[in-house]
Amino acid sequence: MVTIQEARSLLEQYFVSHPPAISGELYIAPEWYEDASDFLPVWGAREFLVDGREAFARWDNRVIFIDKQTGEVHEGMRNLHVKKVNAMSQVAAPVN
Repeated sequence: MVTIQEARSLLEQYFVSHPPAISGELYIAPEWYEDASDFLPVWGAREFLVDGREAFARWDNRVIFIDKQTGEVHEGMRNLHVKKVNAMSQVAAPVN
């Protein structure tokens, strides 16, 4: 089973090889979501998530899940996973 600390490290590695197309500085928030099978990280531009500058908001429909059993990082479309996302619980993630 993958811990949330390991999941954050896997996400950071994923972003190195798959850099997201965002404006601003990439920020992985300390508030994540989870269900029995996946972690759902909150990420985007620091300028939006920390400073609240709307010009840096993400307007995509992308979600990234990290499988708790395998550590696989996989992307999806939020609208296709809306029931899953809405049923997830908030969890604190480590900050690097």
